[in-house]
Amino acid sequence: MKINYKIILLIASLIILSSCIQDTINKFENFTVQLPIFFKADNLGKSVPDTSIDFSNLYQYKEYNDNKSKIDAAEVYQINYRIDSLVMGNGVPFDPNVDNIQFDSVSFMLKFARPKPGKSPFSTDSNDFEPDPTSKLYILGKYKDVNVKDYYKTAYNIIQVPEENAFAISEGLKNTPYFYIYSQYSYVKGSYPNEVHFPFIRAKYDLVIRLKVKL
Repeated sequence: MKINYKIILLIASLIILSSCIQDTINKFENFTVQLPIFFKADNLGKSVPDTSIDFSNLYQYKEYNDNKSKIDAAEVYQINYRIDSLVMGNGVPFDPNVDNIQFDSVSFMLKFARPKPGKSPFSTDSNDFEPDPTSKLYILGKYKDVNVKDYYKTAYNIIQVPEENAFAISEGLKNTPYFYIYSQYSYVKGSYPNEVHFPFIRAKYDLVIRLKVKL
């Protein structure tokens, strides 16, 4: 039996071409939407160790509402953090060239919320929500030896969501788009007391959520 190598080559080429076309179609069936969520905190008379809590509801974003039924994944993509102003305990503004303030650790965590009885899930008023007692407190990232001067007036990307938490958060955000972000500051390292008082701190951070949408 004579083997027709031209036919075999043609069939192999058609299989490869079909696979490439299918891959291209699959790519066009999915797209990504990024939601930057901005938080700003002005704290008068803040002492550390301490935890700050911020609330967000993705229903306030058109991108989430337009694609909610088609979201395949909703992942926390990154956190950009910076300190715009810091007044030391002696009333003098922080000078990154002179002062050395270093936290033993800073942690960012997420906990899902739930509407209070009779309140709308579409509300953007944090007073209409409460922590969901069935939700875990998910670690987004914990950072050791955080030096304030590295974040002073400079946005710094500090995201490292553990894989198991990333999956649980993604699944939760698809149906529960309201949540709290906990920012937890440890004690100040060095020759400082266990509790350090700052007359004023202005900090900003943005949380970027990436929505993977199927057409």
